[in-house]
Amino acid sequence: MRRLLEELNDTIADFVDQNDALTLVVAADDTSMAVIVKTLEGLDEQNGADVFLVFPDDAGPPDAYVASLVARLEAQRTQINELLSEEGKPPWPELPPSCHDPRLPPAERLHAAIGYVRARMPEEGDHRLVVALLPIAIRDPAGYAQIVASLVPRGPIQPWMRGTRMLVRDDRGAPFLIPALRNAEAPGVLVYEPDFSPSALEAALGEEALDPETPVAARMQALMQLAALDYAHQRFGAAIEKYSILFAYYEGGNAKEMQALCLQGIGDVLRRAGRPAEAKQRYQQGLAYSAESPAAVITLNLCVSAGDVCLELGQIDEADGYFGIADKLASKLLNPSTKADCMEKQGIIQETKGNRRGALELYRDAAQMCREFEYPERLASVLERLRILYRGAGLLVELGAVEQELAGLRASGHGVSS
Repeated sequence: MRRLLEELNDTIADFVDQNDALTLVVAADDTSMAVIVKTLEGLDEQNGADVFLVFPDDAGPPDAYVASLVARLEAQRTQINELLSEEGKPPWPELPPSCHDPRLPPAERLHAAIGYVRARMPEEGDHRLVVALLPIAIRDPAGYAQIVASLVPRGPIQPWMRGTRMLVRDDRGAPFLIPALRNAEAPGVLVYEPDFSPSALEAALGEEALDPETPVAARMQALMQLAALDYAHQRFGAAIEKYSILFAYYEGGNAKEMQALCLQGIGDVLRRAGRPAEAKQRYQQGLAYSAESPAAVITLNLCVSAGDVCLELGQIDEADGYFGIADKLASKLLNPSTKADCMEKQGIIQETKGNRRGALELYRDAAQMCREFEYPERLASVLERLRILYRGAGLLVELGAVEQELAGLRASGHGVSS
């Protein structure tokens, strides 16, 4: 994994530094884009001479796509002006009207926006403008191809292109840019096809974990990621073996929080393998280790997992105790989503015990928290539980309000969470 990321980082850095090519086409699938965008953000932080404009916006129809890019640039201009004001420097002026003019072709509006930023850069020294049009999803390939075509030089370098480097994205699974550019023998275009497929990532992690030249801590980190992959692919024996090796390694360094994390992993594997009683034991052992460390987040996750498995085993009182601790920890850690999850589960427990009033209070509080912190998936689940209780109690006014709110959530694409 580390080597793949280093290759990605070095390839983009080399492209920015060279002077022969204007455009780099990166072939990637949707799941890889977050890694690529994060790499560019890291280069931006390391590079003080160049300016990076990274646009991960989904690529829809050209008009809407360019409008979203200009809107993002406008927001960045506002942030830049705040920093310039603090430094006592003059602000960047408004974007030219041509950036917003819907009568102009989308590509022309984009070129005007790029030229605007290029004009703000210092004339002295070697400063480059790196524009990365790297949509997380390409929803209109033909429209996106039109935009990219306008960024490929077909003659003399235009004014807006000077000192500029363009990164664009192709779809690795169904490429539509790279074949066309190769057929056209487009000048000034480089192609990079990194392999971040699950099999490639797993192979890279395996090499890193076994490489004696890699620092031991990095090898253990790779082994931890491999254990998680084994769990995801239901290779339960292999996952437990890796977590056990990791536990022994961290035991040598008396790293209680990492030992607790390994026990959490083993518990998750056992639970998914249909062995909840054994999973509960591992979670409890993990809690004993995390109690001796300052790792409150690990303790929180172990309490939630222990509560969930106790519910599966029908051990209601124990589950209630674990969720109660998790609720308090979530408050302390300012984690409203986990707190709302715990409140819903505590409500389920109160219903199981026949305490409908207590369940109602918990569900109402959880629903309010979900509204305040914009957690629509859990809100839909809690509202469904309130709907059932209101209907059973004949509370028609409350029932109508809940059903109306649920209809709004469904209309916005949010279903019921488990």
